[in-house]
Amino acid sequence: MDKGVRNTLLGIAAFISLILGLLVASVMLPKGMTEEEAQQLGLYLFDTARPIKQISMTDHNGQPVSLEDLKGQWNIVFFGFTTCPDICPTTLSVLAEARRGMKTAPHIIMVTVDPDRDTPEKLHRYVPAFHPDFIGYVGTFDETVKLAEQVNVAFGKVPGNEPGSYLVDHTASLVLIDPEGRYAGFIKSPHNAQRIQRIVSYLES
Repeated sequence: MDKGVRNTLLGIAAFISLILGLLVASVMLPKGMTEEEAQQLGLYLFDTARPIKQISMTDHNGQPVSLEDLKGQWNIVFFGFTTCPDICPTTLSVLAEARRGMKTAPHIIMVTVDPDRDTPEKLHRYVPAFHPDFIGYVGTFDETVKLAEQVNVAFGKVPGNEPGSYLVDHTASLVLIDPEGRYAGFIKSPHNAQRIQRIVSYLES
């Protein structure tokens, strides 16, 4: 099967998985927070956190990472890519602003949805430029799809104006992975630094 067709089909499958996941998700409100407050924050936490299968990726320093690296602290995971023209730099800038105001901070990770072009070296130049503590992950296409499907993230290539060029359409939600390495919920877009700080303060309490 042509790789472009395969990527498109996998993107569609991931999108369907996202929709189904949102439809069947059992969501609870944070303790002491009203429904209106949670909606204003864009915060959705699952009643029962969902296990994530083992992952095998590489960070922006060229070091191997696995599910174990997500354990022991909260993680905010964003799926993006270095040549993204708008959503990715905007989201990472908001996360950087939020991070500067946090006393206790989770790991903030960008998983690239463009492993064909985003090498660890490219991620190293891009991700920490927003904040030195941010981490970039890259895996094979199959490994990226495997993780994305487990956390209800959809992505797929979109042909560009020039022959052979493309962008990558992807979910803009921020994935929350708890200290046990489980998919605990998500923060839907649009994102705001103060709202993210409130969410992190709740999670760390």
